[in-house]
Parts: sequence; structure tokens; C-alpha cells
Amino acid sequence: MTTANLNNLPQNLTFVLFFTIFTAVICNGKKPKILQRVGGYFNNVHMKKKNSTIRIIYHLLKLVFIFMMLVVGCGPASNPCGTFTFTGTGNSPIRGANIQVDFAFNPSSCSSTCTCNTICYIQCVRIIDINTGNFLSPNTDQTNRIVTGNATAAYNGWAIDRLSNRVWGYYGRNNDGTFAGTIITGSNSTTATLFDVPRGWPDNSWFDAITVPVCIASGSPCVDHMLGYYYWLFIVNPGPSVDDPFHEIGRLWHRDVVDLCITEWNNDAAALLKNAFPAMSRL
Repeated sequence: MTTANLNNLPQNLTFVLFFTIFTAVICNGKKPKILQRVGGYFNNVHMKKKNSTIRIIYHLLKLVFIFMMLVVGCGPASNPCGTFTFTGTGNSPIRGANIQVDFAFNPSSCSSTCTCNTICYIQCVRIIDINTGNFLSPNTDQTNRIVTGNATAAYNGWAIDRLSNRVWGYYGRNNDGTFAGTIITGSNSTTATLFDVPRGWPDNSWFDAITVPVCIASGSPCVDHMLGYYYWLFIVNPGPSVDDPFHEIGRLWHRDVVDLCITEWNNDAAALLKNAFPAMSRL
């Protein structure tokens, strides 16, 4: 991910934040350090409003969203066809984080005997300006492929994560089909590794991602299959200050987000001079 360019699209920030937080944190019983940060944001920004009517409405909406998320936001984790290892640290000076995702393919985890000798990644990201609710992106290409208009607010704002002027949707893939140093391709016997350093984001920005290993080996029984889903997020706080990312195995709804990102990429591919993804499926 390159330095931020503040292209944006407005959406329902409160719903998105609470959906994500309660799905990823409360439903899984993890200590919500990032929830404390977001809670602090609401207290410091929204609760300082002098208009008491706005404050009352805000509190009521917050309670409604909490209730909704406790009822429908919880869901089971997806089942990866292998083992993920996540290494991530907040990097305050660059307003971002240092990320490494490793995936060791084990097809038996998904009741498969598939052999794949080239595993790379697709990554979907969503960046939100917490102050305004606008979606941010690092480049115009990515702005053009942001998912919008979905009836489920938490599905909006996501896009395939690629640098400008890259024709492939696979993370780190060069235009000639080779891979940059941000990717080490894997196989049944070797780990696939993704490196990312998202940076340059403004104070009070929310960055989350879904990282997906995929088989692209021609002739493999599982070619064009997605092999797992991993979710991570960080917030750039004023200062700037960036805590270590929250992370976990992707939820089932994250699979739908990735499908939408791929569809949006393909819908825009011809106009933006990109290569469309083949028909993708889950192993």
C-alpha cells in the first residue's frame, strides 16, 4: 500500500464501525483495546457537541447499533485450508503498520487432496476517515473500484488492494506476470508470504484488510480457488499513534466482501485497462 491520497466516498460510518467491532471483537471474547480507542473517539468528538438533542439521538443510535450487532453481527469463523501466521506492528512515525501474513497450505483441512505449486494472494482493504465517515484510498484506480451501494453497509468501502497502473488484481503481481518482493509464492510444501506496509494515513483513520491466499497454478485441481481468509485492522490515532493491529481468522461475512471486491474489479477491468479475475470459488 502506498502513501495515502484522500479520495473519498461518504457512507454510514457508525454502522460500519459497530458491525466490524462487535463481529470481530465482542463475539470472540477478545480484549477490545481497539474498541477503547474507538470509544475514546466517540467520547472526545461526538460527546463534546453542545446540542443536547444531537447527543441524545447519538446515544440512542449507538444503543440500537450495539443491540443489532449483538443479535446479527456474531458469526462463525471461516475454515482456512491451512494455517495462517500473522505478524503485525503499529508504526506511528509512518502513520501505518508493518504487516506479514504467512499461509501454510494444508488441503486436508478442507477435506481435499489438492496439489498447488503456486499460491499467491488477493487482498481487499477498506480505509475510513473516522471524522467524516468518508472512504479513503491510496490512488484513483482504487477509488474507482470501491464497493458502494450495497444494502449491507458493512460490505461497502472495500476494494482490491493494488498499486496504481497495475493490470493484475493479485497482490504484488507485476504487469509481466512475475511477483514483486512483497510476495513469496507458496505451494503444498512451502509457505506463501505477503508483506504490506500501509502508511501515510491521517489522524483518526481506520484501516482494515482481508488477506486471501489463492491457487493460480494452471492444471491444479484447485486453480482459482480461495484457500482461506484472514482479517486485520489498525487505527491511526492523533499524535500520530498506531497500536499493534487487531487480527483473527476471517468471519464468514468476509468471504462475501471478497466476492464483491472481485466482482467490482471485473466490472471495471475493461474501462481501467485491467486483467479480469477468472471465475473464483472457495475450496
